[in-house]
Amino acid sequence: QDLREREQMLASGETTSETAEKSYRIRVAIRALKEEAARMKEIVDKESRKKKIKDPERLAERKEILELCQKHIEELENLEKRRFNDGYTENRVELLSGGRARTAVGRSAGGGGGPSSGEADPFTSELPDIEVEEDLKAIQERDKAINQDLEDIGVGVAKLKEMAQNMGQELDKQTEMLDNIERGVDTALDHVDNLNVKLKKTLDGMMKGDRFMVNCILLCVLLALVAFVASQFT
Repeated sequence: QDLREREQMLASGETTSETAEKSYRIRVAIRALKEEAARMKEIVDKESRKKKIKDPERLAERKEILELCQKHIEELENLEKRRFNDGYTENRVELLSGGRARTAVGRSAGGGGGPSSGEADPFTSELPDIEVEEDLKAIQERDKAINQDLEDIGVGVAKLKEMAQNMGQELDKQTEMLDNIERGVDTALDHVDNLNVKLKKTLDGMMKGDRFMVNCILLCVLLALVAFVASQFT
């Protein structure tokens, strides 16, 4: 329908901006159809790769619908390209003829932009109509299920992130506790070292006192022995 309307606009000599906008809408519509066909092909290919196909007849029907969709899209693209090429040719002829040829071409388009009597309407497709409402509904349901799965995955990722943050906080607390314990152990070791130094000094002092007493006793014994020997000779 958009192609037919654009043809009528071109034939009636409407402004370039209007025809350009219509052409843009046509290209957007064709692009959307190609995207939908690609998604349908993805579903059909995925179903075909399964080892055990639940409904072979349904799969064959989908393949037939997909092929028909692709043919319709190809037909639309050909019409779009042909209109562009025709427009380019008309502009070239108009440039060379000084504007007289476009008037002739416009009249040859059939008055109101439709096909002349006896000519086939190029915008009427000979391909059968596509009945893909059920398939499109299945695609929409599949997209809805995928979106729900993505939402569930997002919730799960958020929970995992929260758990990771809690684990990180707990690890920070445990690290702080270990640091405190390590500082306590270092303090205790320093205290033990100080006690060892003090004990060594005390023992050294005690050893010096005992040595002095032993020396005194030995000196007394020696003096007694000398006195005894001297008394024997007197």
